[in-house]
Amino acid sequence: MEDRTVLHTVRHTISACLLVLLWLSPCPAQMPELTTDRPDQTESAETVFPGGIQVEIGWTHVENDDDGLDLTTNAFPQTLIRYGLLERFELRFGFDGYVWQDMDAADDSLDDEGAGDMEVGFKYKLWDEQGCTPQTALLVGTTLPTGEAGFSSERLDPSVRLACAHTLSETFSLGYNLAGIWETNEDDTGDRDTTASVAYSAVLGIALTDRAGTFLEFFGSVPTDEGKPANSIDTGLTYLVTENLQVDVLGGVGLSDDAEDWFIGAGVVYRTGGATTLERRRLTAIR
Repeated sequence: MEDRTVLHTVRHTISACLLVLLWLSPCPAQMPELTTDRPDQTESAETVFPGGIQVEIGWTHVENDDDGLDLTTNAFPQTLIRYGLLERFELRFGFDGYVWQDMDAADDSLDDEGAGDMEVGFKYKLWDEQGCTPQTALLVGTTLPTGEAGFSSERLDPSVRLACAHTLSETFSLGYNLAGIWETNEDDTGDRDTTASVAYSAVLGIALTDRAGTFLEFFGSVPTDEGKPANSIDTGLTYLVTENLQVDVLGGVGLSDDAEDWFIGAGVVYRTGGATTLERRRLTAIR
């Protein structure tokens, strides 16, 4: 009980600090184009400008049938908070969300729920797009074992990701990721094992109008030791309500036995804060 109280206190403290940052950040005179890391699985190669705060929140519904066991999962609010600490460098704070699971078998059923883990990390933009060279960023992070029993890995699970992006035309863009991910799960004997996998994704972005867009994405992962690849495809729609507010919907299906059967989701992205245009020019002059 004491451990759970401590974990709740940590989560609330981090949330309060982030809200204070959001409230204190001044609004810039001009905002760059809003670039988000949702709703697709491919992380963007763009960082949030210095002092800017970008909050990305979503809900996901997943259905999976594995050897007669039907598993339905809902997670909300899956949250990513991105804070532009320096030019080309952002801090990232994530939360898996509160998770509801319904498991139905031929002779039994079980409902469970609980808070997932948190995650911290950073993104550093290595270089901008130039000719055939894509815009490229490095993402490094780790999960924090703050979730409730049954929804936490109970360990620090790191990840390293390389994100690249090409502008193909005014209408089309291409993004792709390659990542190394470590994940801890409980096996049939009750022991916890940490396994590594290589994750990959590629997404084609399509601008429908100045405000609306869609995408088509292929993504998956393959274990580095035993196991089969889990590959999926998804698509969705995004709509820019204002220069700082975007809403989205998505849906996808699994292409291999180890992937989830199908999933849908929706979300919202809000951005605020940052240095003014004059202050950013001064920072550039100093560098």
